[in-house]
Amino acid sequence: MILMYIITGALLLASLIIQGHSSFDVLRIGGVKPDLVFIVVVYFAYSFGSLYGEVTGFVGGLLHDAISNSPLGLLAFPKMALGYIIGFFGRSIFKENLFTVFLLIFFASIAKGVITLILCYLFHQGSLSSITSIILPESFYNALLSPPLFFLFDKIFEQELSREGR
Repeated sequence: MILMYIITGALLLASLIIQGHSSFDVLRIGGVKPDLVFIVVVYFAYSFGSLYGEVTGFVGGLLHDAISNSPLGLLAFPKMALGYIIGFFGRSIFKENLFTVFLLIFFASIAKGVITLILCYLFHQGSLSSITSIILPESFYNALLSPPLFFLFDKIFEQELSREGR
């Protein structure tokens, strides 16, 4: 179990580095970069339940807030809330196949974007044009990346998943 926490932290840190460092701007397509931290959070929520998803979302979101100059909690709250909701339903509702993972990430990314947009309005920084210029392209990009990443993460956590009967 300790090893799982260490690997979880390493995955969050690696995704934050890829997300935040300008060396990885090659991932940017049309001005949009995938939210790798969110994909990691959804994976842990989907695979290990609501508590693990909620905690991973909160920690990953706070770290993402720290590197992005956004108000504290702006990125943490949507990740934590969606980590809990997705973890609540988990693999019992969303059966494991590529199309389901694609749809799960796509709609979860849209929900994250809408929640973040609402929070931006509270800080007087929101714009409805963000829906078409950021939220939808990022959701599609996240959804495209998620099946191979979920497959890779399943291989990394294969032992833990089989122990939990998933």
